[in-house]
Amino acid sequence: MRRPVVTAAAALVTVLALASPARSTPLPATGGHVASPQAQAERALRAATAVLAGKAPRTDASMALLRLRLTMHALGRADRRQAAAILARPTDQADPYGESYSVKAERRCSAHICIHWVPTTQDAPPSTTWVTKQLRMMNAVWNYEVGKLGYRPPPSDGNRGGGGAGKFDVYLKELYHQGLYGETVAERPTPDNKDLYSSYLLLDNDFKRSQYGADPMQVARVTAAHEFFHAVQYGYDAREDPWLMESTATWMEDQFDDSSNDNRQYLPWSQLHRPGTPLDTFSSTSFEQYGNWAFFEYLSEHYGRSIVKTVWRHAAAFGTEGHQFSAQAIHTSLKSHGGMARVYGSYASGNTVPASTYAEGDAYPAAPPAAKATLTRASRAQTWTKRVRHLAAVDLRATPGPDLTGLQWRLRLVANAPARASDPSVVALVQRASGRLTQVHVHLSPTGHGRVTLPFSSARVTRVTITLANASTRFRCHTGGAYSCRGTPRDAHPSFSVRLVAYRS
Repeated sequence: MRRPVVTAAAALVTVLALASPARSTPLPATGGHVASPQAQAERALRAATAVLAGKAPRTDASMALLRLRLTMHALGRADRRQAAAILARPTDQADPYGESYSVKAERRCSAHICIHWVPTTQDAPPSTTWVTKQLRMMNAVWNYEVGKLGYRPPPSDGNRGGGGAGKFDVYLKELYHQGLYGETVAERPTPDNKDLYSSYLLLDNDFKRSQYGADPMQVARVTAAHEFFHAVQYGYDAREDPWLMESTATWMEDQFDDSSNDNRQYLPWSQLHRPGTPLDTFSSTSFEQYGNWAFFEYLSEHYGRSIVKTVWRHAAAFGTEGHQFSAQAIHTSLKSHGGMARVYGSYASGNTVPASTYAEGDAYPAAPPAAKATLTRASRAQTWTKRVRHLAAVDLRATPGPDLTGLQWRLRLVANAPARASDPSVVALVQRASGRLTQVHVHLSPTGHGRVTLPFSSARVTRVTITLANASTRFRCHTGGAYSCRGTPRDAHPSFSVRLVAYRS
């Protein structure tokens, strides 16, 4: 199943907008100007208004909706009233944006969830049978994410919604005319922690096939899994980096409903296809934050699904292990699995052969090489010097020429990488004619120097792919930058050098 390209955007108010792919606009690698609180809030309000009018430019509008909840306190009185109307429940007072129900709502509750709907108007679901299906589905999502996977339940909203304390409220509403699948709205901070928010969820009232282009229940399932995981995230840290929220929520879609494969539509924007774009990119014009669910799929397949929960535990705004920004939380979580440099290098190298790296990798794009060379008896050496952006990689491919037939032919790889403290990684992937793959990590000295010898006979080796990975998670935070912790990477684009020499032993 494939739906129009765009999934839920980040953080406190999350929006799934219907849009077509756009060319990625590179984000700045250095810090920007930090606007005043009032300017940030006014900008978020303008974008939020555009979202509800169906005129928002993709993810940057959703980001503004996120910022609206966090910054609305800095607005003037009239603008605060407008922001409150945007963020109000459908059962609250009428608002000028069409988010409120125009007739009295009905409610049905079971286990952990309350479903709200109206019997008439364009917001009405097709039948009470559909309401029952949505209620069962939402409880299944809760049981999976909270019960089976063990995430903390969303913070309670008390008795708001009228279903009783501890019930999570879901409102069915016609959203297609606004270009939306659903919204997760962070409502109030908890009494003891201003970074944790209770929330509620809006879902389209019918996910009509003629509008969304796929089976209604399948669209509902992946939307619910994604959006409810945002509600879970708000109970860990509602101020966490939005790229982490979106990537892990998109990953959760496939965990809950592996049959849909809906999140594959974002892989052209992932590091499987664009290895040189930083992992922690949150783009206002493109979909990297959705496509990079593949990173968390890699972690969960190779280290167990609970690794993602470990990341969120370290990112949480509570506890002795928490209070870490996104990239830092990942770095900490991978210490017991060989460390950030080794894991990220293995992941980046594996992306060049996804069919051998992921359980469903036959359907994934392969990371393309940035440069290629064929080494022969007459041309035995090749040197590449490449700059590699933070949390990104560059892949290089060396092929033995047809005249290197003897089994004595070897490839000497000499690497000059950044200092080891910045977590560089150099990985060679030897692909043999038999189809067997061997991944070799080049041991780097404290100053970043390393060498390794590899087989290179054309009779036995098809190619060698060298991956240069910058796994640095060092940042200057809160600089107005575009990446983790709204900061500037300390190791933004260091230089790597690799020299290859084919020789006969």
